[in-house]
Amino acid sequence: MSGVSLKNLYEEMLLLRRFDKLSMRLKMKDLIYSGYHPTEGQEAVAVGFCGALRDDDVLLSTHRPHIHAVAGGCTMEAVLTEMMGRTTGCSGGLGGGMQYVDPEHNFYCGSVVGSNLPIATGVAMAMKQQGSDRVCMCMFGDGASNTGSFHEALNLAAIWKLPVIFVCENNGFAEAMPVEEFVACKRISSRSRAYDLEEISIDGNDVEACRATADDLIERTRKGEGPFLVEAVTYRIRGHYVGDPEKTYRTKDEVAEKKQEEPLVRARERLLEQGTDAAELDALEGPIKERLDALSEWAVEQPFPTLEQAIDNVYIPLTEGEVACR
Repeated sequence: MSGVSLKNLYEEMLLLRRFDKLSMRLKMKDLIYSGYHPTEGQEAVAVGFCGALRDDDVLLSTHRPHIHAVAGGCTMEAVLTEMMGRTTGCSGGLGGGMQYVDPEHNFYCGSVVGSNLPIATGVAMAMKQQGSDRVCMCMFGDGASNTGSFHEALNLAAIWKLPVIFVCENNGFAEAMPVEEFVACKRISSRSRAYDLEEISIDGNDVEACRATADDLIERTRKGEGPFLVEAVTYRIRGHYVGDPEKTYRTKDEVAEKKQEEPLVRARERLLEQGTDAAELDALEGPIKERLDALSEWAVEQPFPTLEQAIDNVYIPLTEGEVACR
């Protein structure tokens, strides 16, 4: 498992959990722009899959991208200030919380459900044409598996044997609709049969299982055995968005029960069973809090884009000759 210990994986998940909570607080203060979608309970998928990629691999995410981005190698400074609309963000503060890019770290996301799937297929096609051993990983939710782009992307990727891993982060709900109400099959991974791909479903709350699966599929993809579709079954502890009433589609008892199975609880229990001292795990909180407190203080001091910067990427600049023709 890439030589990464469970304790290290737990620490990475803990950092992402606290980063998500910080982001939620900033959103409630109206300091994060565009939409913000909490990720509590889904850290094992981010750490397990996104964290397994190589620096030159490409990662595409969804409208819930922030922990994918950080787990995949983007800095928290660039991600947080991008969500806050500041110039130090990875897209200069112009993308907001749901549609930004970080070319330096090969990370891309977008807010249109399912839109990243065909883009991932195109990226993987370029990788194959270049003859590299790079891998493209595409994260998407259960709702995106019902879009036409899902079929188109997987079909072409399978036909052309492209180096892409499609990871369906099945968190149980597409906004306010339980997955069993809009997916006819019991497992989304069973749709892989239509493209003659392996059927792979894993426990998305088990960070070790996520990392082991990611390591295996990435290695096989580098050898030309791709593409792959994997379903990581997890649970969205928070609402779809900050302020989601939730009561229209699930009960508090259901959420409380699922909290007993979430990734941090599972990993901590396993570490304790293996003999790790509870105080050693508790001690991880202090440095993370200090780091995030400093990050928050720094982030709110960063500048907003000027009007000129805000519109700089809207139109292609005209030459003098083109201006004269107009």
